Amino acid sequence: MKNHLFLAGTLLILLISISWNIPAQTYISLVCTYTEELTYGPLSGRILLLVSQDTATDPDLPDPFHPFITFGRDFENWHPGETLVLNQQNSDCFLSCPDSLTGWIAIRAIVDSHPESSILVRDGTCFSDKIVARIETGKPNYVTVPITQMLRGRGFREKPNIRLLEVESPLLSSFYGKPTFIEAAVLLPDSYFTDSLRHYPTMFVFPGWGTIHTAVTQGTFQQKRYGMSGVGEEKIVVFLNQDCRYGFHVFADSKNNGPRATSFVTEFLPEFEAQYRAVPRRDARFLTGQSSGAWAALWLLINYPDTFGMAWAASPDPVDFSRFLNIDLYSPDASLYYDQAGSLRDGIDSDSLIFSLRDWITLEKALGDGGQFQSFEAVFGNTASTGSPDQMFDRETGAILPSALKSWEAYDINRILLTRGASLKTQLDGRITIVVAGDDPFFLDEPVKTLKETLDSVGIKADIQILDEGGHNTWSKEIREEMHQKMDTMYNTPYP
Repeated sequence: MKNHLFLAGTLLILLISISWNIPAQTYISLVCTYTEELTYGPLSGRILLLVSQDTATDPDLPDPFHPFITFGRDFENWHPGETLVLNQQNSDCFLSCPDSLTGWIAIRAIVDSHPESSILVRDGTCFSDKIVARIETGKPNYVTVPITQMLRGRGFREKPNIRLLEVESPLLSSFYGKPTFIEAAVLLPDSYFTDSLRHYPTMFVFPGWGTIHTAVTQGTFQQKRYGMSGVGEEKIVVFLNQDCRYGFHVFADSKNNGPRATSFVTEFLPEFEAQYRAVPRRDARFLTGQSSGAWAALWLLINYPDTFGMAWAASPDPVDFSRFLNIDLYSPDASLYYDQAGSLRDGIDSDSLIFSLRDWITLEKALGDGGQFQSFEAVFGNTASTGSPDQMFDRETGAILPSALKSWEAYDINRILLTRGASLKTQLDGRITIVVAGDDPFFLDEPVKTLKETLDSVGIKADIQILDEGGHNTWSKEIREEMHQKMDTMYNTPYP
């Protein structure tokens, strides 16, 4: 009935425009369908429509480096055989809105029906084939997009030396009101199966944004990046999953994501060491990570220095909120969108790519829950009356909201070390390594420079390496070897 009323209203407007000699407007309805053969409904979640005005291009999930026109809307109880319509009025838009499309387009739909996860490329994600359609101006257009495919084969595939470890967390289960698990891939060295008396140090790996524990069963990129075998002495590697509804929880206790650090240290760690022959000593537990995962490694070491031996952080997320993406969040009248001259702030440090922070937020709004900025808000912020993370800035104007920012101070690593660094000196001396490139596209070198000054001022010895270049990937053969050499040295000279 609703669809019939919408069509009647559209035709009425078109007739009026003709009788008054007003140029007819283009109305576009993107009509999605699916059948029981795809999945037994109903479905609830969010649907995304990705569009390219180059029909030779296959639209894909957008990011700041590869943007595509994106429309998104939430839905509930979508049954097989029913239509789900996206149009100008009911969808969030990025780069263009439906009624602005003209000519030939390529379009693909993706259905996210896993609200507990921020990862779209996962088993069970439904999607359409690429559809090519022509939008005619000055008339209603109805583009049908059948959802016919389901992504499979992206789950965890155990191998002889790669095991799935799922530890149910009573703390997290209580927080969420349902059974909740901490997940990881455990990678075992070859000798683990031939020498049953040998015990090993452990390297805990916290991967970068968008990467979860299943990645080590899909290929070898992650193994090579962190030197999981063939570099240094043999170790057990634990590759962690940080994914949750609002992005990455980065193993920090927070009001929105629950007691993630506490559950990791008090529940996951003992269970892992009970199941595997890991040496249960501080100087045999090493933390390393990339980007968001690098921030997690630093956070756990600083908060649990008697539990972990060292942290090696590569291109960490902002460790100083006065240099947050080149913005001093604490300054009066600070804005995420505009600098002091009123110009739009760059979201990417690039001479060839123009992508503002306002563009980034518009993209994340179209994609729905779980974007990078909401992830920051979920970890560092309070919970809003709606139950979602308290927004740190006004989405329309970009203005930083000081009342919401207040809770962020407790997660500002630089501020923590400024105030508590002297008391942590003995525990942290020589145990922090940070590697970042001076041309990091997300401006992450700037907060690291400030942190280096703070570490020097409080007398904490740390190895801060700011490379001339490398972008957001500072890993190299030399870096891997240096990291493992530091771990091996610490393990072979136990803490007294």
